[in-house]
Amino acid sequence: MKNVDYWLKAIEREIDAMIRFFLQLLALLPRRLLQFMGSGVGYVNYYLNTRASKVTRVNLALCGQVPEIRKESLIETGKTMMETPSVWLGKPEAIDDWIGEVHGEELLGAAVKDDRGLLVLLPHIGNWELFNVFYRRYGQMTALYHPPRQAFMRALMTDIRGRHGNEMVPTNRQGLTRLYKTLNTGGTVVVLPDQVPASGRYVPFFGQMVLTDELSIRLIRKTGARPLGLSLVRTPSGRFDVYLMEPEVSIYSEDIEVATKAINELIERSVALSPAQYQWEYKRFRERPAGESKVYRFNKPPGFHS
Repeated sequence: MKNVDYWLKAIEREIDAMIRFFLQLLALLPRRLLQFMGSGVGYVNYYLNTRASKVTRVNLALCGQVPEIRKESLIETGKTMMETPSVWLGKPEAIDDWIGEVHGEELLGAAVKDDRGLLVLLPHIGNWELFNVFYRRYGQMTALYHPPRQAFMRALMTDIRGRHGNEMVPTNRQGLTRLYKTLNTGGTVVVLPDQVPASGRYVPFFGQMVLTDELSIRLIRKTGARPLGLSLVRTPSGRFDVYLMEPEVSIYSEDIEVATKAINELIERSVALSPAQYQWEYKRFRERPAGESKVYRFNKPPGFHS
């Protein structure tokens, strides 16, 4: 048994080393070449009508988006995938050049100086991984992340995402405690508000009731932190403009449903910046209210949520 454990760990170390080596090779390539390669990934997904393509079609239809942007969405997501190794492992000074204009920078500057703490709401639009590099010019931050199932990938992701002195904490009780402590001491916390939570509240998102995490609202209420939406949107030149947005004042409502709805309204405004760059390939409607149809049952009999 000990010999089996030894060899399994040895295999894990080899896989870890190979993945790191492959990512480092990709990180050496020019941004425009990576984006070209990513476009190819998007075309393959579109023309082969992969699962990502099918999920995109369903999500666009549910959210009332123009169906013709499906191909563009798959291409933009492919670009994000191929850019990410450079964002993770490239020289920070080089990645800084990927950033173009910062719209609403005065909002960010004021929030960083505010003793109340800053809660950044970072939707899955453009290349959100760039935030890790971008924010180093303002300070450090603490963010939640979902640890991968594989042990070697957990170590890899922790190393990569902590390169700039930022703190990545897992989605458990200790991680959540760390978020509150950071905000209570005037620091910055980052939350991706459009992930499907383990539990939450159904509120509208583009006219559909979608399970939405209440974590951001709890953080604001218990710490008095200032929330700001931030999006990194790819421009025609291949660089990224940064957009800061203040949420509607209803985010401070005592009614938890009204406050949570303001989160999704902020995401909708972010999507409007560039609808094709939103990650429509993500199964955002994996959970739906009881009685609603299950929308991702491709080649399966119809099903309904209980």
